[in-house]
Amino acid sequence: MSKRKGLDRRDFIKASAFGLAGVGTTLAAGPAAASGQTAPPVSAKIKSYRTLGRTGFKASDIGIGTSQTFPTEVLKAALDAGVNYFDTSEGYGRGQAERSIGEAIKGRDRKSLFITTKLRFDGLADTAAVAAKLDQSLERLQTDYVDCLMLGPSTAASVKNEVYHQAIEEFKKQGKVRFSGAGTHGSRMPGQGEPMDTILLAAVEDGRFDVLLLVYNFLQKEPGEKILEAASKKNLGLTIMKSNPLGRYYDTKNRIEQMTKDGQPIDERMQKSMEQMAETAKQAEAFIQKNGLKTPAEVKAAALKFVLADARVHTLNLAFNTFDDVQNFLALSGAGLGGKDRVLLASYEKDCGSLYCRHACGVCESECPSGVAVNTIMRYNHYFEAQGSEKYAMEEYAALETAKADACRTCAGWCERACPYGVPVRTLLCLAHTQLTLP
Repeated sequence: MSKRKGLDRRDFIKASAFGLAGVGTTLAAGPAAASGQTAPPVSAKIKSYRTLGRTGFKASDIGIGTSQTFPTEVLKAALDAGVNYFDTSEGYGRGQAERSIGEAIKGRDRKSLFITTKLRFDGLADTAAVAAKLDQSLERLQTDYVDCLMLGPSTAASVKNEVYHQAIEEFKKQGKVRFSGAGTHGSRMPGQGEPMDTILLAAVEDGRFDVLLLVYNFLQKEPGEKILEAASKKNLGLTIMKSNPLGRYYDTKNRIEQMTKDGQPIDERMQKSMEQMAETAKQAEAFIQKNGLKTPAEVKAAALKFVLADARVHTLNLAFNTFDDVQNFLALSGAGLGGKDRVLLASYEKDCGSLYCRHACGVCESECPSGVAVNTIMRYNHYFEAQGSEKYAMEEYAALETAKADACRTCAGWCERACPYGVPVRTLLCLAHTQLTLP
């Protein structure tokens, strides 16, 4: 039988994850950069550059939020196509992301690029300690300076970290840093943080930050709207993460069967949650039929265009893992959100919105009797499923010092009762535990 170019309805549901949630990292599957193959030609180019607030830099509307796969050749292809904004961190792959960027930017006009990196400031007592860590990042990046050094505050009070602000002033004088930034997912652990909007609104009010990094997508609009509105009035640069809320929770039945085979308990409450998700999956299938969709890429493209259509957004950070990512993501540069896109997203929100555990939300965490870090675990699961960073996600989950999601298997589901969006949180956490647990 010849290989089909298209997908039948069953394959589409599985490939797109509409059986439970959405699509994966790429708009279409592509060759892995790690294969060592020659980069294929990329016809798509950046069509829109936006002034990054008071930095004055003309940033490509689609930027590189480096993934955990660190494909240097893919990064080069994106740069050749006009991408000029990087968002990275010392912690991405324990510095490997910065090394990949350093290799990718060799021989290029440094002034034409904007590189943002992040350091962990926990336990750094003085500016000398910060300087030592920054120098390590600069060495990996093979550059004399970063354009923006971001703080990752977990509370409104921590935006005033004076070690950070003193270091920034010193680095600016030394020419090692040009601008100050803040980015956050909200609380990291139960009882140890505040919501994203509370934190970043405090950063706006503080007045010393030039660039913000926030979560914003068509299913999680309200917190981002508040930040975008307030920050725009102060002319801050606004960059977006987690713009794709369409994870990849497919093949649930097979997972449950495997859990049973492995002797893992499937209690009555979990079975009931699975029945609830099966019912939602029927809604998702109805959504596919109703909208006449042929590929999962159609929904993801609309989701990204939703963010790009907001004039307050300056650049949208995406994980570039394959050469197809370069082609498909950049094809959206300068694109508007059409009427068909709006109808599609509204329909998805109505039929499938309850399958998305909102990033940086944390509303349900205070109700958990076991202290499970819902926000953090679901973020790791997003890395695993929507960014293709399986190894990194599993390592981070293994290192988690709070209660893990295996505690959810016999719980009465207090998180689900507290969720204002009707998300089957406990079931998603149980599935996350299954796939994030190292064998």
